[in-house]
This record gives sequence, C-alpha cells and structure tokens, in this order.
Amino acid sequence: MTDSSVAGRSGMPTRWRVLTIVVAVALVAAVATWLVIRPSEPSVGPTPSPTSVTVPPSATPSQSVSPSSVPSTTADAKYADCDPIDAEGFVPDTFRMDNPEADERVLSLGLDADGNIAAPPMDQPRTASWWNQGPRPGSDSGKVVMSIHTYRNGGALGNEMYDDAGANLVPGDLIKIEGADGRTACYEFVEASKIWVDEYDVDSDVMVDFEGDPLLTMVICWDFDRETEIWDSRILFYAEPVSL
Repeated sequence: MTDSSVAGRSGMPTRWRVLTIVVAVALVAAVATWLVIRPSEPSVGPTPSPTSVTVPPSATPSQSVSPSSVPSTTADAKYADCDPIDAEGFVPDTFRMDNPEADERVLSLGLDADGNIAAPPMDQPRTASWWNQGPRPGSDSGKVVMSIHTYRNGGALGNEMYDDAGANLVPGDLIKIEGADGRTACYEFVEASKIWVDEYDVDSDVMVDFEGDPLLTMVICWDFDRETEIWDSRILFYAEPVSL
C-alpha cells in the first residue's frame, strides 16, 4: 500500500511534465512557423521636406509675369496712324476731329494785311489755316497755331467747338493733322483758355512760341460785340502731342 501510494504520487508529475514539454514544443514550432510566413512590414523613414520633393517638368508652374511687363498684343486703333514727332514736322493739308466731328482742309497762310495771323477766307466756315511762320505740326518744340472761324450767327466750326458753357471738347479728345507726304501728327486736347484782345500781351507765349514744349493751339474768335462788330476775345484750344 505504501509503494502504490508512492507510485501514484510520483506518476502524476511525470505525466504533467511530459504534457508541458509537448505543449512547449508545439508553441515553439508555431512561433517559428509564424516568423517564417508573416508578411514583411514596410520600413518607415523620415518624411521628405517640401524642398526635397522633385516636381516633374510637365508639372512645374509657369513663372509669374507682372502686368507691366506683359507686352500689349493689340494697339489702340485710334493711334494706329499716328507718327512720332521730330525736329522738322511737316506742312499740313487736312485735319480731323471726333468731337465735334470734322474732316477739313488746312490752308498754309502767313500774316494778313493788318499784320495778324491770317484766318481762312470768310466763306470757308470749317477750313483751318495754319500759321506757316511758326512751328510745323509734328515738330518737337513750340506751338503749332491753327485758326478756325466762328460766325456771329452760328454755322462755323468754331461755333461747334465752344459755347457759353465752355469748350465742347473734353480732355483726351483726339485731333489728327495730316500732311501731303502721308504723315499724321496726333494731339490730345488738354484745355481751353480765353484771352481778351485788349489784354493780350504780344510778348507773351500764350499763343506764339517757337522754343517751348510742343503744343497745338487752335484759335477761334469769341464774344462778338454787335455795336462795334468786333470779336472781343479769343479762345485757345491747347492739345498735347501723343507720345508714341
């Protein structure tokens, strides 16, 4: 009874040890098998900074261009026939305006019998005269003087250019003077100024100027006095040459 009791107590641990060994071997085998067949994980590296990212040439953004450096693809139509100014200028034979609308002759005249800048013949209400002893249209210095009629009862181009409210031209209106040689001098209206005949200083440069900045001066008569039948003032329309 003693031996069988001992055999029974010692046999229980032996069987547990065997079972433990078998289980351990199985676990080791399973772990080894999992290590062999498990999927490989991707390696993790540093995230590239934006400056290290390469952009394919096709995806490279185009360079930005400031508006001032973008060349104009279309020229303004109203300046298409304007020629640059120079030292000589040219003899005019026609002139055009859009406001008021005019496409008229220009006569080359000097001084009249009284020693004044000559006006066109009285029966030509829309013709202009160019004072041919002063600067030429298209020249780069001095005032180009042109005279246009105003009629006391209306009907001349001068009556369309001015009224009691002031000039009917607005700043920026274009005046084109053309020569027989095909050249065109373009001027943009700036302002109108009234001078009274009895206050006019013949030594001033308000109308006659040979050496100052280039300017077109169109002259009309105004303020007709029916008692004396004299025009008491002159309206000077100043226009600057278009810079090309």
